[in-house]
Amino acid sequence: MLALKLIGNQRLSQMDQYDHEPGLGIFAGLNLIPKSTYMCTYSCRTSESMLYEFQERLIKHFKVIYPDFYDGDYINLDFHSIPHYGDESNMEKLWCGSRGKSMKVANTVFAQDSKSNAILYTRSDILRREESKEIKKFITYWKKVNGSIDETLVFDCRFTKYKVLDELTDDGIKFITLRKRSQKIVNKVLELSDNNWTRVNLPIKKRKYKNVSVFEERVTLKDCKNSFRQIVVKKHGRKNPTFIIANNEKIKLSEILLVYAKRWHIENKISELVSFFNLNALSSPLMIRIHFDILWTFIADTLYHRFSKDLRRFENALAPTIFRKFVNMPGKIVYTGDKFYVKIRKRAHTPILMSVDKLNRPIQVPWLNNKTIQIIWTP
Repeated sequence: MLALKLIGNQRLSQMDQYDHEPGLGIFAGLNLIPKSTYMCTYSCRTSESMLYEFQERLIKHFKVIYPDFYDGDYINLDFHSIPHYGDESNMEKLWCGSRGKSMKVANTVFAQDSKSNAILYTRSDILRREESKEIKKFITYWKKVNGSIDETLVFDCRFTKYKVLDELTDDGIKFITLRKRSQKIVNKVLELSDNNWTRVNLPIKKRKYKNVSVFEERVTLKDCKNSFRQIVVKKHGRKNPTFIIANNEKIKLSEILLVYAKRWHIENKISELVSFFNLNALSSPLMIRIHFDILWTFIADTLYHRFSKDLRRFENALAPTIFRKFVNMPGKIVYTGDKFYVKIRKRAHTPILMSVDKLNRPIQVPWLNNKTIQIIWTP
């Protein structure tokens, strides 16, 4: 399944063209990959608890071998609605941004390290009535993985309810989010004199409106007993002011603006998962199979992210670019009985691969009885 994800295959049911591909079989420690029927039913052998435990153990392992991916000070969270077009399903109707309408969807959630853009957490099977509590489930998960949660969580106003923000503050969890606008509070801040506003520069490349006007005050939201920092932003390219809510007292105002302005990183990451890893191509109306598929999508994305760090000047390239320039190329596999040789024909970007030291040494593969793979660059 991982091999099919890494090459951007749309659905497991559309893998018959690879049935006799020995390269993919060897990657999985087999002579050939299984038929599509077996691959499509394999996830039914798993349970929800098995997938959560697997994800938790996997992230713990990634934190050890890729520590730079998980040392950010902020974590972005967002929901994603995967559209479903079947008539016979028990899915709820929710707003689907990719289709611009309300329809049956698989409601999923993603958490992302804001510094490295690596995915930290995924979950599916989220009912509408459970959405506001999803942030607390992530906190429980991250405490198991990390031991504590010192990062500041960043999410939009629809991610949870005000009452939950109060509970997070009581638990010592820091966050930055938006406040829902009403005409009453918009009119109130627009009546403020110019002397109450401060000009702040946002040094973000390609941002059109870098100099914004801000006003900060303390507010107590509905159903809350704690007060929060409210930062109102105007002259930022939108018709109405934006209201940012935060409970982190130590962070500077300008940094709060920068952090929330970069929350779109998780939206870009989800777009990448949709475009290359075919996240929106549902494998089944069964939630357990959807979660299973999302989990492998997140693993494949992490591996591409790690591979890009070894490629000079392509460290921040997205998975489609890495696949097109460095993975999707002709080659030949030769097995001598105790060693595999992968002969790859030279292309325009081959010199970048040849400069990666680890690709010029034999690579030992545990699931192939510790046999080695040697890459040979051919004309």
